[in-house]
Amino acid sequence: MAIDGLFCHHLAKELKNALIGAKIEKINQTGDEEITLKLYGGGQKYNLLLSASRKNARACLCDEVPPQNPIPTSFCMLMRKHLQNGRVTDVFAPKGERIVCIDVESKDELGYPCHRRIYAELMGKYSNLLISDTDKDRVLGALFLTDLTFSARTILVGLPYEAPPKQDKLLPYGLSEAEFLAVCENNLTRECGDFLLKTFACFSPLIAREAAFRADCLGKTVEDADKKALYRQFLQLTEGETAPCVVSDEKGEQIAFSFTELRQYGADCKLEKADGLSALLCAYFEEKGKKEKHDRHSSDLLKLISNLRERVKKKAALQSQSLKECEKKDEYKRKGDAIIASIYMLKQGMEGARLMDYETGEEIEVALDKRKSPANNAKAYYKKYTKLKNAEVAMTDQLEKTEKELVYIESVADAVKRAESDGEFDDLRQELEKAGYIRSKGKGKAKLKAKPFSYTVDGGYTLRVGKNNLQNDELTFSADKGDIWFHVKNAPGSHAILYANGEEPSALAYTQAAQLAAYHSSVSGSPSVAVDYARIRFVKKPSGAAPGFVNYTHYYTAYVDAVMPKL
Repeated sequence: MAIDGLFCHHLAKELKNALIGAKIEKINQTGDEEITLKLYGGGQKYNLLLSASRKNARACLCDEVPPQNPIPTSFCMLMRKHLQNGRVTDVFAPKGERIVCIDVESKDELGYPCHRRIYAELMGKYSNLLISDTDKDRVLGALFLTDLTFSARTILVGLPYEAPPKQDKLLPYGLSEAEFLAVCENNLTRECGDFLLKTFACFSPLIAREAAFRADCLGKTVEDADKKALYRQFLQLTEGETAPCVVSDEKGEQIAFSFTELRQYGADCKLEKADGLSALLCAYFEEKGKKEKHDRHSSDLLKLISNLRERVKKKAALQSQSLKECEKKDEYKRKGDAIIASIYMLKQGMEGARLMDYETGEEIEVALDKRKSPANNAKAYYKKYTKLKNAEVAMTDQLEKTEKELVYIESVADAVKRAESDGEFDDLRQELEKAGYIRSKGKGKAKLKAKPFSYTVDGGYTLRVGKNNLQNDELTFSADKGDIWFHVKNAPGSHAILYANGEEPSALAYTQAAQLAAYHSSVSGSPSVAVDYARIRFVKKPSGAAPGFVNYTHYYTAYVDAVMPKL
């Protein structure tokens, strides 16, 4: 976990500098496991967010906070009772712990001064928020309470606050070089990063690796390392100034954050500095929350689409099997013809006969119903032939519709994978509602929330790209007849419209437009992608076709790399 003991130590210092003397004006519930304190002090307003979420535990000052929950929890009401209108007197972090303590001077029910303490335990899945009476340090309330059978620690109202179990590690603060080297002598065979992690409290795996990396001994044993260089980095991390930063990979996804500059990542990763630890936590968890929300929306829709895809594929397989059975129709016709041609040789009561098939010149075995006359047997074969012939026509039409439906579902799946904002996901749900795949919740026609992509290509021409099939139709059929339509060939993708304004764009404008159409498709990033383009007047939508489906003629094909062009 990135919020380790060292992080809490520096975070408490930052919060103390800002909040000492600040008055708690409001306490709001902003999440199931999240409380926000609104404070005022020194002529400034502060929003102190305290979260005990297992994945997103933090304590930080934020400019903006989530909206207030309409119904506060009992713990939030308890905080209001004990802390409302109180003033912050101290903020500190117990040495060696991932805890931020906030002392508050308040008043009890009778108006007498009293002292309360907030414990923000930022310990991953063991995170918690508690209030205690600082005089006797008795627990007044907690977000998560335990019972007497809980083996690790007991958190019950009325009992003294019990700190998390101590680890068998040394505190890193105030350690001299001689003392550090003495500890090293007892751990010579350990790898340097592992040595720091397993020997000293407050060190997370990330910071232990960082110290070893800076001392150029990552992967080396303590015996082979420069121990004095390791101590200098150890001292810098425990006693030095903070340099908050977030590290992102080449795709732009956040992979780590810390109170210090992280140098262990390669050149492919991007390091962004923050103005302070609170700003760092706000930015990191805001981005993380957006990604989690995006992944949640995306996974829900992709699961729905996956189920639709399997259902349609199963339907297509059954239709293909039925169509294959229709191939027997000609066999029934030949048998009916053979019976008519040799009817003078047949009598009622026969169960079969070998008859000449005059179409091939060969004898064939023809089964007969002995209860029917030869003419009625022939009529039965012709009836089977007619039934299968009609079924073949209908099934061919149904299979074509099913294949188009599968193409449409794949186009929606591609749009979901490329969607980013809440509005885009809402529009995709609206599209699936309109197509009948999701039960509609609203009445009337809802407007699309997301705006299409807009680019300016060579010559100053505007190019707009749809984000979903409804938007694709809207862009395509609201454009002028002389504007130019682009779409990746034989693959799901967005419609791209180049607004020509009655002019002929340059070759570079065509190339850039084709690249953008390929970039906003399922083959984005591929080399030499085929993109069809035609004037809008040659793009038509068949009656009853699915959203985004068009037919087009008088088109040309360009081959471009499916990458974002330089505009």
